[in-house]
Amino acid sequence: QVVVRLRPMNEREQRHGTVPVISAKTQEKVVTVVKGRGRKQVKSTYSFDNVFTAFSSQEEVFEETVKPVIADVMRGYESTVFAYGQTGTGKTHTMEGSLERPELYGVIPRSAQAIFEYLKQPQYKEQVVKCSYLEIYNEELRDLLVEGKNKAKLDIMEGKEGTFCR
Repeated sequence: QVVVRLRPMNEREQRHGTVPVISAKTQEKVVTVVKGRGRKQVKSTYSFDNVFTAFSSQEEVFEETVKPVIADVMRGYESTVFAYGQTGTGKTHTMEGSLERPELYGVIPRSAQAIFEYLKQPQYKEQVVKCSYLEIYNEELRDLLVEGKNKAKLDIMEGKEGTFCR
């Protein structure tokens, strides 16, 4: 599935009275991008599997997109949630959110909570939880779970059991 989420305007954008150049309609699952001004204004509309506006809550995004993926994972399927976009478009807002209040939690903290809630069920007698949090930036792959400024650069390798990172 390809899902689009528009992030809320940040404080700087609000302070300067920035006008959004993109809008979304959740029901129609479309995003409209406006380029140019006045008579030279061009609007392009794109359809997606799901669309969330800047007013969508972190909970809505999680419940409708990632929660079903977690249910599949708990049935034994491997899955990936992939956030893509330019710098400043809201990937961190959606994925991490803020840990200040539960309603601000992003997809990652909510996913961890959901997985451990599943594991409390009696059918899960033994469990091993593994996760990775990778970033591709300037064509370099980095592990974001490594602490410090110098995130570990990873190499993509091919092995007997498939592709992996080292």
